[in-house]
Amino acid sequence: MEYWRDTHQRFTKERFFVANAIALLTHTVTQPFDLAKTRAQILQEGKTFNGLGWRKGFHGMNILDQTMAAGGGFKKFYSSWDAFFLRTISYTTMRVASFCYFYDWINPDARRMARFDFYLYAGVLGGLVGGIMQNPFEIVFTRMQVDEMYPEQCRRNYKNFADGLMKVAEEGALFRGSIVNGMRFAGLMCAAGGMADLMKENAYFFFGPAAITRIAATATGVLTAFALSMPFDAIRTRLHTMRPLPNGQYPYRGGLDCFQKMTTYECNPTKHFGNWGAFYSGGQMYFLRLFAIALVSQYALDAYYEMNTQPELWVASTYKTAPGIDYDVHNPYTDAFNKLMVRQPIAGLGNSFNLPGD
Repeated sequence: MEYWRDTHQRFTKERFFVANAIALLTHTVTQPFDLAKTRAQILQEGKTFNGLGWRKGFHGMNILDQTMAAGGGFKKFYSSWDAFFLRTISYTTMRVASFCYFYDWINPDARRMARFDFYLYAGVLGGLVGGIMQNPFEIVFTRMQVDEMYPEQCRRNYKNFADGLMKVAEEGALFRGSIVNGMRFAGLMCAAGGMADLMKENAYFFFGPAAITRIAATATGVLTAFALSMPFDAIRTRLHTMRPLPNGQYPYRGGLDCFQKMTTYECNPTKHFGNWGAFYSGGQMYFLRLFAIALVSQYALDAYYEMNTQPELWVASTYKTAPGIDYDVHNPYTDAFNKLMVRQPIAGLGNSFNLPGD
């Protein structure tokens, strides 16, 4: 048991650093999508959302084109490099660390993968904690993303991330919207991995070890995470960027008040046929970003673990302990970890791993 716990902890640490490296790569490539999504959410505020899907909403491609046309090149999509870097590192660190902590707490046996419902529990708990802790980084970066949209006299004009963090702290808003941000994290973490794993294992029987298995599973997980997390993302964006009204009061007293006002004034079907699409304004960019990050990250993990042939070919690998109990070492996210594990010498076990066809 000690061998498996030590091995699990070693690979957890390695994955922690690998996750940050992959996040910097994938977030750098997909950051324009995130900026377009955030600006679409701000443009939607206070307007009735009518039309099916996003046909009459604010299309992300138009925002990308207008941002490029405004001059400044691609650097405009990143607000400031220090803010982008710190936000990405904090996002990945909080998400991975909080999920792994609760996952290990719920599933202390390092020899087994947790049940599907355990993934949900770990995702919800880890998401709430990670989202709350990461909120100060998120609020500064979100404000920097949309600052250019306001008139010059209404801009916050943060010089850099440190300047923005100090000014937000002076405002007393470091944890404004943190609960909603945590619920957004929870929607992402409890849905994406679990649904992708469920779809992957079932799609294997239809498609076999084909690339479409991973693509279908990833799309299913991302679509579920997108549906669950984006309403919280829309509320979080408004809480992070809101300013006092002329009477000194803020337009939203909190996440629940923001939700009620959005449903009343923007989603009400009696007002110009409004619908719930207001919560998904900018959704095209959000989905594309999540899908690209999830898919590229899996292939990057395969490359890291020297997987370059059949990453989706899952075969049951077991080992026998002294009492004769078989333990499955299947990992739902990538088979590279399994194949790496079975190559390691298993000290103290009477039988080594057995794979069909070996």
